[in-house]
Amino acid sequence: MSGIDKIIATIEADTNAVCDRLLLDARMQADAMIEDSRQSADALIASFEEKTAAAVLDIENRGRSTANIVEKKILLSEKQQIIADMIDKALSDLKLLPDDAYFELIYQMIEKHMQQGTGLIRFNQRDLSRLPADFSDKLGKISDGKLSLSEEPIGIDAGFVLVYGGIEENCSFDAIVLSMRETIFDRAAKLLF
Repeated sequence: MSGIDKIIATIEADTNAVCDRLLLDARMQADAMIEDSRQSADALIASFEEKTAAAVLDIENRGRSTANIVEKKILLSEKQQIIADMIDKALSDLKLLPDDAYFELIYQMIEKHMQQGTGLIRFNQRDLSRLPADFSDKLGKISDGKLSLSEEPIGIDAGFVLVYGGIEENCSFDAIVLSMRETIFDRAAKLLF
């Protein structure tokens, strides 16, 4: 081998060594970049998994909270319906009382609702036709003669209307229950639930 061939062989060997080093460095840099990318991807995946888990937990908690609210609303509605049914049943039972018990209740209501001054008491047609024989006497005693019976029927289901001048006080069972409905609901709810 001549001198030139030796120089060329040395240059080739040096070039191959430099290329091998460059290739090895490039592979090492590529492997490092791949590892960095893998670690970044793993961290990103872990972050997404953590955020997803937190979001799922938040959705579950809100779902439970909403379900609890809906359950409470349904339960409250059912309780209110039970109380309303009981009030309706009691009102119906009052309207169907036998005449003597019905008018005993009417006398108590008159004492409670009568006002100062003279006035009229008005009943529906059904009650006018079944007034006890001594109704006028008892009415006179209760009101000290200040209330008199109107023969003109009024359109109520049960109870009476007191009329003082141009002012009427509706003492029908329906009106009294309606005016006391919230109080009745509250007391019934405390007793039952």
